[in-house]
Amino acid sequence: MRQLVVGAVALVLTGLLTSGCSTIRAQVDGSTRAGEAPVEVPPVLETAEWAVNDGLVSVVVRNDDVRVLRTASVALRGVDEDGVLVGVWDTDSMAGESVCCTVLDLEPDEEFGLYFAIGEDAERIDEVDLSFSQISWAQAGDPAAEPVASALPQDTVLGPDRTVVTARVETGEQDVPRALVQAVLRGRSGRLIAVVTGRWSCFEAGEVRRIRMELFQRVPVGTAVDTVTVDRLDSGPQPDCS
Repeated sequence: MRQLVVGAVALVLTGLLTSGCSTIRAQVDGSTRAGEAPVEVPPVLETAEWAVNDGLVSVVVRNDDVRVLRTASVALRGVDEDGVLVGVWDTDSMAGESVCCTVLDLEPDEEFGLYFAIGEDAERIDEVDLSFSQISWAQAGDPAAEPVASALPQDTVLGPDRTVVTARVETGEQDVPRALVQAVLRGRSGRLIAVVTGRWSCFEAGEVRRIRMELFQRVPVGTAVDTVTVDRLDSGPQPDCS
């Protein structure tokens, strides 16, 4: 009789242990038991639109959260029309150029442009998927940051192997030692063509400056600048503006 009791206890323990392992595994890999709904994890940012142009993949993301996204590093995964992986691109594959693939100070309901200079393989991409790392959010309810500067597009010069965008940047009430300036280019139909991004230094308070932004890709005739935005860069080495 004692042997039967011990065996029954062993069966109960075994059942508890295996049930616990199943639950833990479901939490780790997202799997569910029969009859349970899968757990949906919302993306960090929504992909609003993307485009391929002359070897450049440009993506516009949107912040649907109620908080400000301070920073996030982005990796792009591209597959072809058959679902076969074409490649994965991030700051490492872009030769450490973080300006291409890092989101900065994105307010709720605002959009931000990313670009990945891939080359010939870009033409094979039929679908893109973004993943995020090194994510930093502001606290909910924190006041929005004051704009550091305003920018207006002035001209777009189309060349055989590059595109030059000129913009007028007017700084606010404070000096901006380093700034990230971004332009979103669209075609005549409003379709996204490309994202152009660059860094500039030593904007003085109240200064008005004309800048040139170069994109080393051709764009279709009729392409124009949709928006130009300016973000302050507080990370990394700061220039001596004295």
